[in-house]
Amino acid sequence: MTERAKTPLEATIERYHEAKRKVAEGVLKAKEIGAQELAKAQNAVKNAPAPVMMQKFVDGTGFVDREAYPVFVERMAVGSVIFSKSYWGDAWLYLKNNHLLLAVFLAHPKHPFSRMERLICLFCSFLVGFGLTCLFNLITKEPTKTVVSVLVGGLIQGIYDALLRLFAECLCVQSCPSCIVRCFEACGKIGMLVQFFLGCMVLVIGIVAFLRAEQRETLIGVTWRFALSKAASWIVASLLFCLIGYHFARRSQMRPGSSRRTFSEKEEHDRWNTAEAHWCCCFSCLMPRRAPSYFWNYYIGEDVTFDELPDRPPKYKAKCFCGASEPAPTTSTSRPTGTRFGQP
Repeated sequence: MTERAKTPLEATIERYHEAKRKVAEGVLKAKEIGAQELAKAQNAVKNAPAPVMMQKFVDGTGFVDREAYPVFVERMAVGSVIFSKSYWGDAWLYLKNNHLLLAVFLAHPKHPFSRMERLICLFCSFLVGFGLTCLFNLITKEPTKTVVSVLVGGLIQGIYDALLRLFAECLCVQSCPSCIVRCFEACGKIGMLVQFFLGCMVLVIGIVAFLRAEQRETLIGVTWRFALSKAASWIVASLLFCLIGYHFARRSQMRPGSSRRTFSEKEEHDRWNTAEAHWCCCFSCLMPRRAPSYFWNYYIGEDVTFDELPDRPPKYKAKCFCGASEPAPTTSTSRPTGTRFGQP
């Protein structure tokens, strides 16, 4: 017995149900893909260089709000120093966001280390500098007094400024679990408070010593030596410390050449892709170490070579004290990170 041929209406209804079934399957598949992508994004946030810092900018969907926290700013905040082929261009970008004085005026407006925190560090630096100058005023002979105030005082202030910023940012532990990061951030705030009181103490001792000195000078002479020591601190000591830190960071993060023909080239690649072990096994789980290749692979891309980097680092418009102009659009050199965290 032959099957009855379907009427046009029945065939249309069957096609409708078939299309409806395919649409439902497509919706389910799209939901699965969306859930997978969301899980990847949330996992990427957890595995980010500074997950605790990044969590402050995560919206309700698990993605990072890149308007509030651009990838370019994140890279600077976590210690990535390679943005272009230009060594000195990247060095200037590093100085603008890390030098104690320059960063107050030239740091990126959206940098997590806020201008107010920088001003507090600058104020503490002024306290210590003036106190040291007053203490060195006890030296009676010239030009020994001026030389010691400028050279020794400038060096001490440069070291003090570097330690103060280290306490303020706690950059070394930002890749650790949240409990460790919060613990060190609390210790860092305590350290900043201690340094503030230390600066006040040095200032008071210096002023008392200055007032009780037998050969008391005018305040103008002390202020002049203080200005010279501060200039030596910012122009020589702090600048030198920043450039040394930048140089070694860039050297560590720079990808080796693509050639692996010789044993030394293979060894260099292995060293670049291998994280160093902690000197104490107790720190391995609390403070995980990353390979030198981490920043390059995470932000720039494993398949990107040095020749493919832009010639110059991204530019931005710094926000001055008097007004608030939005930063100019920045061009990021990272290709995978933008889509990874929902950046358009």
